Amino acid sequence: MKTELIHSYSTASLSALAKSDSSLSLSAEFHPGGYSSSPQPPETKSSNLDLAKAVAREWWVKTARRKTIERKFPMIRWLPNYSTDKLVSDIVAGFTVGLTILPQGLAYAQVAGLPPQYGLYSGFVGCFVYILLGGTAEVTIGPTAIMSIITYTYTHGKPPAFSVILCFITGVVTLLMGAFQLGFIVNFISTPVNSGFTSAAAITICSTQIKGLLGLKFAAEGFLPTIKGAIQHIYEVRLSDSILSLICIISLLVLMKLQLLLRFVTNRIPILNQPLWFISTARNAIIVIVCTAVAAGIGPSQPFSIVGHIVPGLPEFASPPFTIQDPATNVTYSFTDILQEEASALVVLPLLSIMEHITIAKAFARPENPIDASQEMLSIGISNIIGSFFSSMPITGSFSRTTVNAMSGAKSPLGGLVTGAMVILALRFLTPYFYYIPKASLAAVIVCAVIFMVDLDVIKPMWRSKKMEFVPWSLTFIVSLFVGLEWGMMTGFIISVVYLLYYAAKPGVKVKKGYTSCGNEFLLVELDRSITFPSLEYIKYVISKSSISWGKNKLPMVVDCNHVQFLDYTAANGLKDVVQQFKKRRQPIVMYKMKSSIIRTLVGAMPAPENLESDDAGFRICRSESELEQFIDAITCSISR
Repeated sequence: MKTELIHSYSTASLSALAKSDSSLSLSAEFHPGGYSSSPQPPETKSSNLDLAKAVAREWWVKTARRKTIERKFPMIRWLPNYSTDKLVSDIVAGFTVGLTILPQGLAYAQVAGLPPQYGLYSGFVGCFVYILLGGTAEVTIGPTAIMSIITYTYTHGKPPAFSVILCFITGVVTLLMGAFQLGFIVNFISTPVNSGFTSAAAITICSTQIKGLLGLKFAAEGFLPTIKGAIQHIYEVRLSDSILSLICIISLLVLMKLQLLLRFVTNRIPILNQPLWFISTARNAIIVIVCTAVAAGIGPSQPFSIVGHIVPGLPEFASPPFTIQDPATNVTYSFTDILQEEASALVVLPLLSIMEHITIAKAFARPENPIDASQEMLSIGISNIIGSFFSSMPITGSFSRTTVNAMSGAKSPLGGLVTGAMVILALRFLTPYFYYIPKASLAAVIVCAVIFMVDLDVIKPMWRSKKMEFVPWSLTFIVSLFVGLEWGMMTGFIISVVYLLYYAAKPGVKVKKGYTSCGNEFLLVELDRSITFPSLEYIKYVISKSSISWGKNKLPMVVDCNHVQFLDYTAANGLKDVVQQFKKRRQPIVMYKMKSSIIRTLVGAMPAPENLESDDAGFRICRSESELEQFIDAITCSISR
C-alpha cells in the first residue's frame, strides 16, 4: 500500500503518541461481517456497609504503608542517615540564610506596605514546618518579593490584619489543592507568561522603592502612579537619602561580585575564597548593619529617613482575624466581606505561591529524589496556616535564600532550625536596635535583590524559536506593569489556557490518496492526536470536505486512528453522525488501527449491537495493512460490479 499527500490541514501538530495497541481487552469483538458481543459475567452484590468497610480498609492499607508515610513526612527518610558532618553543614547554611532573611524580612514588609516586624513574623514558621514536610534540602520558605508586592495590591491602605487573613486563606486553598492533587494547574502557566509576569513584578517592586531611595513621601500604588508621584515631588528629594541609597547599591553590587573582582588574589591565596564568599553572601546584613551603626552614631538629629519604632518581642499566638475593624474608616469587615472584597486573591495568591515554590524546588531537586508537587503544596499550605497564627503575611519558597542555602552546603532542611531560631532571637532581643535602620538601605537591598529578576534574555531565543510565544509574554508584561500584577497573572493564565484550547480544537489532519497493491484508490485521513469535543467539529469538517472534494462521495474513506489515545462521549457521538452520513450515501468508511479502548467508546455511542451485526454495519474496523487492502479491494470490486 502506498499513499500520497493531498492536503495538510494543520502544521501545529503535537508529537506523535505511542504507536503500540492498547493492552485493554474488549468484551466485544469485530468480525468481517460486523459486531458481536460476548457475555459479561454477572456483577456480585454487596451491601453498602461491606463496600464502605472495603473502601476504608483499602484506604488504610495505602495510607499506612511505609512508602506513603515517608512521602508525607520526608524527614523519616533522611533522618536515620543523618551524621555530624551534615549537622555542621546545616548549621553553617542555616546561619548564613539567617543573616540573609533578617534584612530581607524587614525590607519585604516595607514592600508589602506593612510595619517592619511583620517581615520577621513571616520568617520563622516556614523554616520549622519545612523540616518535617519538605522534600528538598535547599528550599527555604518565608517572605518573598513577589508575594510581598501582590500582598500590597490587596492590603494597601488597610490594617495589617488583612495580610494575616490573606495568609490563612492562601494556606487553606493551597493545602486543599495539594490534598486533591491539583498541582497540575500550575502547568497551565507557560514559561513566557511566567517570565513576563516576573519581569513586570520586578520592575514594579523597584518602582515602589523610589520613595525610600530618594526620601520622598507621597501616596501611590503601582508602577505608573509611583512614577508620576516621583516626578511631581522631584523637588522634595532628600540629598542625604539619595546619596546613601546610591552608596548602598554600588556596595551591594560590588560585594555580589567580590570573588570575581578579587580572583587574581584568590588564585594566589586560595584560603581567602571562603571568607570572601561569606562576605559576598552576607552582603545584605553587612550593608544594613553598617548603615544602622552610622545612623545611630549621628543621633536624634537624623539626615536620613529611618525605620523608627518597631514593636518588640515575639508575635502573640492568636487565631487569624476573621473579623477586622479598620480604625481609619471605623468599618468592620466580616469574613464574608473579606472574601468578597479580596475575591481574586483566592486564586492569585495560592497560584503564585505554588508556582514560585515548585519552580524553585524543581531547580534544586536531585535526580534520586524527584519533587512531589502535591507534598510541596501541603508544606506551603501548612506553613501559611500556622504562620497566620503568628501574624505572618503570605509566604512561599524564596529563590534568593534557597540559592544561598545551596551555596552554603545545606545537606537537609534541618538548617531551617537555625534560621528560624535566629529570626526568633532577633524579634526577642534586637528589635530596639532596628530603630535607626535607614529606609534607603532597605530600599537598596530590595532593588539589588529583584532587579536581576527582569528576564529580558528570554526574548531573543523566544522570538527566534516561536514568534507566537511573544504574544503571551508581552500581554502579561504590559497588563502586569500598567494595570496590576493580579490582573497580569490572570491574563497570562487565561492566554495559556486559550492557547491550549486552540491547539486542542485545531489538530493536525493530513489527507492522502492511497492505493492498494492492486491499484484501487481510497482516501486516507491521518489524525495526529486524540479526538475530544473541542476538535470534533473541525475533524468532521475535514472528513466531509475531503470526501466531497477528493473522494467524489464514492472513494472509500480510511480514518487513521493510530495516534488516537482518547475519545470522549461527545466525540464518539459526533463520529456516529459521520458514520451515518457515509452509510446514507453508501460510501465505505474504515477506522484503521483503532485501539481497543477507543473502539469500546465508539461502539457505546452507536445503535444497539444487533444493528451492527449485519454486513452494512456502517463502518469497518481494520487493524492491519493487509486487512485494510483486502477490504478496499473487495469493496471496490463489489461497487464496480
